[in-house]
Amino acid sequence: TVIFLLTLISVFAYGQTESNRKKSLFLEIAGSGGVCSFNYEKHFYKKSNTEFTWRAGVSIAPIDKNNGTGIVFPLMINSLIGKNSHKLELGLGQGITITTRGSFFALTTAAIGYRYQSETKKWFYRVTYTPLISYLVDFQIQQWGGISIGYTINNKVK
Repeated sequence: TVIFLLTLISVFAYGQTESNRKKSLFLEIAGSGGVCSFNYEKHFYKKSNTEFTWRAGVSIAPIDKNNGTGIVFPLMINSLIGKNSHKLELGLGQGITITTRGSFFALTTAAIGYRYQSETKKWFYRVTYTPLISYLVDFQIQQWGGISIGYTINNKVK
């Protein structure tokens, strides 16, 4: 999954000039990164009413007494679908966790949610359903969700 995501990013990343790509930072409570994550997002492709973004984040989460604390790296590809300020957000990615006791975990992360980002403001808000899908040892889906607040760094306000 990680190789697929990196390939997809590299294919689309060079399709637009640097000045056309929005960059954002956001804090996500719960969601794809676990308890709380700090994320960087970059828009890499836009066609009609659909935009594609990739994001990378970091989080620290308690795992259990055998594994200690985990450092979580959520990596995702998202699509933002809609006109104006209201968008449907769909995403798929990989959450990689390395624990303080040397364990390694990987979960598929998914997202379906709502994003509000005014075309005249730099701040945006997200509410998402983000199931965590375990597939290494056995197949499990953990029901999860998150809320976010973010700031677009280089979006020109009209």
